[in-house]
Amino acid sequence: MENYVLLWHDSVRADGGIKAKEDTNEFFKAEGYKVIDTPYGKVAKVLYVFFVLPFIFLTIRQGNVIVQFPSGKVFLRRWILNGIKHLSGARLILVIHDIEALRLHVGKEHADENKQELEFLQMADGLISLSPKMTTWLRDRNVVAPITELNIWDYDNPQPIQPKHAYDKSLCFAGNLVKSTFLKKYALKNKLLLFGKEPQLDEYASSITYQGVFSPEELPTKLKADFGLIWDGPEVTTCSGNFGEYLKYNAPHKTSLYLSSGLPVIVWEEAAVAKVIKRYGCGLTVKSLTEVSDILDRLTPREYTELYENTVRIAKKMRHGYFMRQAIETLIKKLDDEEKNE
Repeated sequence: MENYVLLWHDSVRADGGIKAKEDTNEFFKAEGYKVIDTPYGKVAKVLYVFFVLPFIFLTIRQGNVIVQFPSGKVFLRRWILNGIKHLSGARLILVIHDIEALRLHVGKEHADENKQELEFLQMADGLISLSPKMTTWLRDRNVVAPITELNIWDYDNPQPIQPKHAYDKSLCFAGNLVKSTFLKKYALKNKLLLFGKEPQLDEYASSITYQGVFSPEELPTKLKADFGLIWDGPEVTTCSGNFGEYLKYNAPHKTSLYLSSGLPVIVWEEAAVAKVIKRYGCGLTVKSLTEVSDILDRLTPREYTELYENTVRIAKKMRHGYFMRQAIETLIKKLDDEEKNE
């Protein structure tokens, strides 16, 4: 039975979300999955979806077609998913990157958008969710197809793993600085290296050093700190607001950026990825950022070395698509077993 992966090329290039999709495509290709490639241009995409993809789907009589979700404008997404379901003989597998009902479209005013998003998710024959909490959310909304959890993204990191240096209790943070408003309240003595667009330099503490904007491929060479920080929302005492709450469900790609580069992480204890960090011993979980300085003061160089060595082990797995491979193989086995028992 053949596996196919639909390659959808998003427009924004220097973005972590795009990197996650492109890496996932590369890992699937490395596994020998057949590629259904799409054009880059906006007009070309529309023409391709309406006039080329239907004929490709008609030639696929069995197997699995993997689509990363969400991909494409809503009207194109509908055509793609309907084409797979009604024109091909294959099973539709959705690899979830984001659920907007949990991230951006929170509230009754987004009821129509969220209903449509859920309808797309309900079309899948199988799904890869980002966490057990996300899976529960899907089940509570009548998504009945088999689901496996990824828990943490792989990361195709072309740079050497950062060597361990003298422990100086330093941190780094890479991401969307506009929405990371907690940075304006960051008052730790620990040096924080900051990466991203549109920094609010005049509102940051003197311990924050802005480093600039770099491509996802170049950024790992710049992460010269002891820990990578995973935090979101407006507060330092907890992760709150839509983006902070979303950490309970998603798997931030910056987690994999840090780990694949050789940096242990510091993460909010209620974040979904906190369980993975504990399981692999590759970082620290905290209730509040106000605890961090004391925790790092108590951490011995020997304890840090253990965290670093564990991080190197998980980095090597990530660089070869280990977590996605495990998730997709488990899901396809579930689908095969379900088909046999029908």
